[in-house]
Amino acid sequence: MSFELQTTVWVTVILFVLLMFQGGLVPVVQGLKWGLGSRDGAPEKSALQGRVARTAANHIESMLLFLPLIMVAHLADVSSTLTVWGAGLYLAGRIAYVPLYLLGVSVLRSASWTMAITGIALVGYEVLRAFI
Repeated sequence: MSFELQTTVWVTVILFVLLMFQGGLVPVVQGLKWGLGSRDGAPEKSALQGRVARTAANHIESMLLFLPLIMVAHLADVSSTLTVWGAGLYLAGRIAYVPLYLLGVSVLRSASWTMAITGIALVGYEVLRAFI
């Protein structure tokens, strides 16, 4: 399996962990009875729950850009130093972004987000270059 495809597995693992953490907070904050019930009339969420929800949403949004580009690159046999660097930057950026956002670290969080977006741009550039 190419490095680029391996990164798709790891960013999916990150999303899985985020979603499990998000779900695990429900019985802790809202209570097990509410969490197992119909969840009508939801109690207010904690600040951490809001942060986890925003982190998961941001991760999904970035995956919607990254994953199709990696799949097109793979299917079109487009692999280069730039796609490897792009995939690596994206993965490293996301690995850093998640805990930084959850902990409320602002400047480094933005730097890690920029790293991930730069990775997406590198992969996108190579995919577009292959088709132009």
